[in-house]
Amino acid sequence: MRFTNLTSIVLIFCAIGLHSPVVAQDYRATLIGLVTDANKAAIPNAKVKVTNERTGVSVEVATTSEGLYTVPYLNPDVYTVEVSASGFRTAKHTGIVLQVSDKQNLPFTLEPGQMEATVTVTGEQQLIQTETAARGQVFDEVKTQELPLNGRQVYMLLNLTPGVVFTQEQFGAQGFSGTRGWDVNGNYSFNGSQTGTAQFLLNGAPISTTGTWQVAPNAEAIQEFKVMTNTYDAQFGRTGGGTVNTTLKAGTNQWHGSAFDYHRNRVLDANSFQNKLNTRNNPKGEPRGPRITNQFGGVVGFPLFRDKDFVLLSYEGYREKVPFPILVNTIPVDLRDGKTSASTASGFTTR
Repeated sequence: MRFTNLTSIVLIFCAIGLHSPVVAQDYRATLIGLVTDANKAAIPNAKVKVTNERTGVSVEVATTSEGLYTVPYLNPDVYTVEVSASGFRTAKHTGIVLQVSDKQNLPFTLEPGQMEATVTVTGEQQLIQTETAARGQVFDEVKTQELPLNGRQVYMLLNLTPGVVFTQEQFGAQGFSGTRGWDVNGNYSFNGSQTGTAQFLLNGAPISTTGTWQVAPNAEAIQEFKVMTNTYDAQFGRTGGGTVNTTLKAGTNQWHGSAFDYHRNRVLDANSFQNKLNTRNNPKGEPRGPRITNQFGGVVGFPLFRDKDFVLLSYEGYREKVPFPILVNTIPVDLRDGKTSASTASGFTTR
């Protein structure tokens, strides 16, 4: 689990951009399409080149005799797709966004002319997913980093998905207190499913038992995650609820990094309810206890081999010192006769 006690934790992830098959539930996207001429006739053996705009990694395939192409195993990112064939102008689409487990249909119509001439279309793609019946919601890196998160716990965003309900009924020290990120648990119901039946994946590998994640990545390291609520592929089996598919960032051809530190101490805090009521030693109540919290870390990404392999390193630490005053009912002693009187007002103390 992300936070199991008040001790520190370290999360280090290395995401290397290798195009090798993975025997697991796949988080990567697939791009398919039909290449035709102006008369809607299929163009066989056309060359389709798909290039990641951030890393420069390219994949090339050829269309079939029916003019169809399929490019699987694409990491969620932004791509440029270029199609060329003898006797036709080269067509290029830029700014094609592929998300977690996407199946995007991107058809091309080539115009007669020289291959050296290029027709470029920027940012045009289907807004409605027609290649799969899977339904869910994607939280990209902007949402995971900009939306307010308690303790930087990204899986709190599950509450924003239609059909997903947080079902925790016990609150406090043994449940969801709403005051610390590490109190968050997996008590979510997906479209009425039994609580604790969801599956959590990280880069295609399962990271959950009994419906609760065992690893919650650093928010800075997440590329995006998709909350799949129903009708998703059979490859995402082994669950009676939904599937949360998370993918980590990879490095690029340039060095990038960030750092963060969230600090809290008693100088910035209001006093607790229990301390204010404990007037036995001080008529104004007990002073604020030593509350110190630090959550810090960062990420750095860089190329291992330019246009080929990339590395992302992520670190997150957590330190917390919390006073826990205990509130109990006491029956004060009647000072007139030295006997305990149950009729007198009750008081409060801490220990």
